[in-house]
Amino acid sequence: MNSLTHRLHIGLGLSLMLLMGLIGWLIYDQNQRLVDDLVVSRLQHDGEGLLAALQFDIDGKATLREGSVSAIYRQPLSGHYFLLITENAEVLRSRSLWDVELGSEKIAPGKQRIRRITGPAEQPLLLWTGGYRKADQNITIMVAEDLSQLQQRLLDNALLLLALTIIFLFLILFIQRRIVRDSFAPLRRLAHEIKQLERGDIDQLSETVPLEVQPLVVEVNRLLLVMERRLERSRNALGNLAHALKGPLNLLTQLAERNETPDELGQELQKHTAALQQQIEHELARARLAGAGSAGQRFNPGEELPALITVLERIYHDKHIKFDYQIPQQNLSHVDRHDLLELLGNLLDNAAKWCKGHVRCHIEQGDTIHITVEDDGPGVSEEALTVLTRRGHRIDESLPGHGLGLAIVKEIVELYDGQLQFDSSPELGGLRVRLSLSAGQ
Repeated sequence: MNSLTHRLHIGLGLSLMLLMGLIGWLIYDQNQRLVDDLVVSRLQHDGEGLLAALQFDIDGKATLREGSVSAIYRQPLSGHYFLLITENAEVLRSRSLWDVELGSEKIAPGKQRIRRITGPAEQPLLLWTGGYRKADQNITIMVAEDLSQLQQRLLDNALLLLALTIIFLFLILFIQRRIVRDSFAPLRRLAHEIKQLERGDIDQLSETVPLEVQPLVVEVNRLLLVMERRLERSRNALGNLAHALKGPLNLLTQLAERNETPDELGQELQKHTAALQQQIEHELARARLAGAGSAGQRFNPGEELPALITVLERIYHDKHIKFDYQIPQQNLSHVDRHDLLELLGNLLDNAAKWCKGHVRCHIEQGDTIHITVEDDGPGVSEEALTVLTRRGHRIDESLPGHGLGLAIVKEIVELYDGQLQFDSSPELGGLRVRLSLSAGQ
């Protein structure tokens, strides 16, 4: 059974039935104990009255004073009985007993005993026995009462309680069903929104959901945003590649149609095919730098940055570049791994391409993620810095210099509502790129 609703209905229903059954049994048991205590108290009171009415004549014969015995004890099989046993084995009994014995046991003075027995006409009796001493004799008094009527009333009350319990149980189950249905209403709306998301009617799930599932919805929305950003950058990358390849291909077509000497044609073809090869190698390098990973995975600087530097050292093995970096130990919060790999890959690739032999990277995480990448290359002029920092300006990646991949860096920074600055490194002398990414995305 995979339905949470059915599981809750069955689990809560069984729990309620068990609980109400236990409460009903406890009520019945307590009522039974209360009745027994009341009956025992009455029997003890009657026994003490019989003791007070007991007297001995000059011959030591035991008798009861006239009028001291209640009429109920003189009525045959009335359900109320007593028996007195003296130390001399003399027995005084109620007329209601006729010739039936309640027992013949004797107990010491000051002792009491309570037990259930079967009396005349199969009556269920509660028997109280007490030991006393009077006129220098040990006296045992037994008083019993029929419990059949009380037990019948207890049974009737128990049946009434059972009927009321069943009625209230069905009422509570009905209310519980309504509560469970209303509680799962937000999840049904969420399932409907997921179908709308699948059809493309909406692009985000509503986060107005119960607190228990809100983290899941927030994470799904974040992954949807990550995938949307990744798709947009993929489209931009394909557009850039198509635009970069279109020009050299057109030139090659024109060269094929011109009547030139083989040497001149070969030089032109070599020049433009080299440009095509450079563009293709650059896109492949970017793909290697981006690496693998699922959408929404966090960026771990301690693992990812050394691997990224290893790839760059292989690409620029002839320059023997020294990479220095300072990074936090924990994962970078609320920033997609793929985004940071692409951002750092382009920045470090750009720095490695134009450095003389030294590249430095610093990453710091607080309320905002701060990243600084600088190199010891030739740097850029003031005019070039103005162009680089102009908001919305898209740098042509086919041009030589520090423009390689910086347009993609600007796109990622803007997606995270960050800031991007270019200036000269005061220590290394080359280009310094400083950026911040909002950790609240």
